[in-house]
Amino acid sequence: MTTPDALRRLTKHGLTLATVVLLAACSHANEGPAASSSVAAPTASALPVISPDQLDVGNYLSAPRPVLGAAGSVEAGAAAEARRMAEYVIGPWDVDASLIDPYLGTYYVMDTPAVLAQLGPEAIAEAAQSHGFVGGFASARKSDQAVLVNAVLRFPDPAAAAAAAGAMADAAAASPIRGVRPDRTPIPGHPEATAVSYPFTPQGSDHPWTVVRSFNPHGTFVLTQLTQTSAGPDAATGLIAKAIATQGPVIDGFTPTDVAALAQIPLDPTGLLARTVLVTGEVKPTKNAVYPTRAAMHFQSDPVASKKLFADTGVTAVAMGQANVYQSRDSQTAQAITKGFDNEVLLQGAKPADQVPALPQSHCAARPKGFYCVAPAGQYAIEANGVALPETQQLVAAQYVLLTQK
Repeated sequence: MTTPDALRRLTKHGLTLATVVLLAACSHANEGPAASSSVAAPTASALPVISPDQLDVGNYLSAPRPVLGAAGSVEAGAAAEARRMAEYVIGPWDVDASLIDPYLGTYYVMDTPAVLAQLGPEAIAEAAQSHGFVGGFASARKSDQAVLVNAVLRFPDPAAAAAAAGAMADAAAASPIRGVRPDRTPIPGHPEATAVSYPFTPQGSDHPWTVVRSFNPHGTFVLTQLTQTSAGPDAATGLIAKAIATQGPVIDGFTPTDVAALAQIPLDPTGLLARTVLVTGEVKPTKNAVYPTRAAMHFQSDPVASKKLFADTGVTAVAMGQANVYQSRDSQTAQAITKGFDNEVLLQGAKPADQVPALPQSHCAARPKGFYCVAPAGQYAIEANGVALPETQQLVAAQYVLLTQK
C-alpha cells in the first residue's frame, strides 16, 4: 500500500494462494522472490460485526469525527490540490512496466517550490516560482537499466506555463552537474519540449549513463521528466517522448481548482477520512488523505501488480492515515485482501504473531523492526504497523470500530 514509511515488505509481483487474492499492494520496499498472482471467486461469507466493548482500542480515537470541511488556508489547499493531481499524473510504469522499484522519494506532493527543488538543481525550482508555480505531483521509479521521474506542474495560465518551461530549461542548461555542463537535446516527436542532457556514471557502474531533463508546456501545466538510462541517448529521449505522449491526455482530464479558491477545497469529500485513524503531530503531505485507485498506485511497492489487485477486488478508495483502509467491493473481497497481505509478509520472512484480540479474521506478524496487522471490517481491509504488538493491535481495533459503528 504505502511508501517510505512502508507497512509491508512485499514480493515484487505478489503470490498465488488457493481461493483468495494473493497479490501485494503496499509499501516501498521490494524484497523477496517474485511469484505470480491471481484472484479466484471469494468463498468467504460476511462476518458478524464485533461489538466495540469486546475490543481494546487503547488510547486511539474510535468514535467517528465530523467530516472534515474546507482546507481553510491557501497552504493547506495547495497540498490538497497537489494530492488531487496525483490521479492525473502517470507513473513511470505506465511508460515502461519494468520501472517499478522505488527511486529517491518515489512520490512528491509538490505544494511548495521547496519540494520541487528536491528533484533537481534549486535554480529550476526558482525559475518555476518566478512564474507563479501553483503546485504539482511527481512519481519516480527505476529498474536496473533506467530511471524515470514524471511530474506535472501547474501554473496560473498557459502563458505562465510556457514561460516557466523555457525558464526551467534555461536553468537546467546553466547548472553544471559534477562539472559537466548539460547540452540542449531534442525530444523526438515533441518540438514543443525543451530538454538538456549530460552523462552521469552511477555508483558501481563501469560506464556513463545518459541523463535527460525535459520541460514541455501543456496548457496551464508543464510536463517535466528526468530519465537516466544505460542504453544511450536515443533510449533516454525515446522514454521521455513516450512519457509526454502518455501524460498529456491524462492531465487533460483534471479540472483545476481556481487559485483564488484553494482554501475552499474540501479535505474529505468521500467522508472516509472521518472514519480513519489519522496521524497526529507532524503529518507527511501524503498522509491523512483519501486517494482514488489510480492515485493510490503511486504509493504501492509494485504498482503494476497493485493495479490488478485493485481491479480484481473492486478497490475504489485508499485512505492513508495512521492506519490504512482499502475500500473494496464487498466483505468477501476485503477478507481476501487481508489474507493475501498476511501471506505476503510471511513469505518475506515475518513470523506469525497473536491476532488482534476478539477479531478472529485478523492476522499479525512480527518483523525485524516491529509488527504488522491486518483485518477485514465489512467491505474494508485494514492494515497497520507499529513498534510494539499491543499498540498495533489496538490501532487495528480502533480502526475496526470506526469503520463498523454507525
